Amino acid sequence: MQVVACQLDIAWEDKPRNHQRVTELLQAAHIEPGALIVLPEMFDTGFSMRVAATAQSSQRESEGFLRGLAIKYRAAVLGGVVAPQVGETAANEAVVFAPDGSELARYRKMQPFSLSGEDQLYPAGERHTLFEWQGVKIAPFICYDLRFPELFRTAIRDGAEMFAVIACWPAVRSEHWVRLLQARAIENLALVIGVNRCGSEPNLDFDGRSVAFDQLGKFLFEADRREQVLNCELDVAAMRAWRDKFPALRDSRILK
Repeated sequence: MQVVACQLDIAWEDKPRNHQRVTELLQAAHIEPGALIVLPEMFDTGFSMRVAATAQSSQRESEGFLRGLAIKYRAAVLGGVVAPQVGETAANEAVVFAPDGSELARYRKMQPFSLSGEDQLYPAGERHTLFEWQGVKIAPFICYDLRFPELFRTAIRDGAEMFAVIACWPAVRSEHWVRLLQARAIENLALVIGVNRCGSEPNLDFDGRSVAFDQLGKFLFEADRREQVLNCELDVAAMRAWRDKFPALRDSRILK
């Protein structure tokens, strides 16, 4: 299965500009039918705490854009959006669309980043979500979720074989980003893709480093700090063969 990571320099709170830039980046990329295209958390606004700017209207324009990409490229598309506002709050979500435009999955971030006040504006979700693409069971997660390995283990218990983590993860802690993703791959015998933003917003810089790992924790790709699209082929058979051979999941008392 081909995975395509779109590492975007997100224009602050500017949805039309970000939609245009994603369109340009993907047009220049090689994308096979049946691929999984992944965009960052809050891909069309940046990690803003101004809910009025990030939330979609009732027409869900951000999701409509992602749905259009799925149809155009005959691929599954996963991206971070904010649901329509309810009162003073909204949901920080990952949504996935199939090539026919149907919704494959919707996940609400379970661990809002309290240091930024996200937990007051974007209430936490209650559980993980799984979807199946190209015969692979995939669990999406969002940014700060990555620091909580128990969330990933619970998804493994329900059959996850791959994690797709989308983020606005700042450069000051980027080594944590890469090493935690690698750890999630190794400890869960799972395929992992992490798609981060690059560039800057009013108070933070981002150095990208979107990355993919196989089930052994081997790098499949790692982006630098520039805006770019990277892709690779995931060897699903090798991941399953390793799970059959190496007993870590079978030996886990938590998973029994």
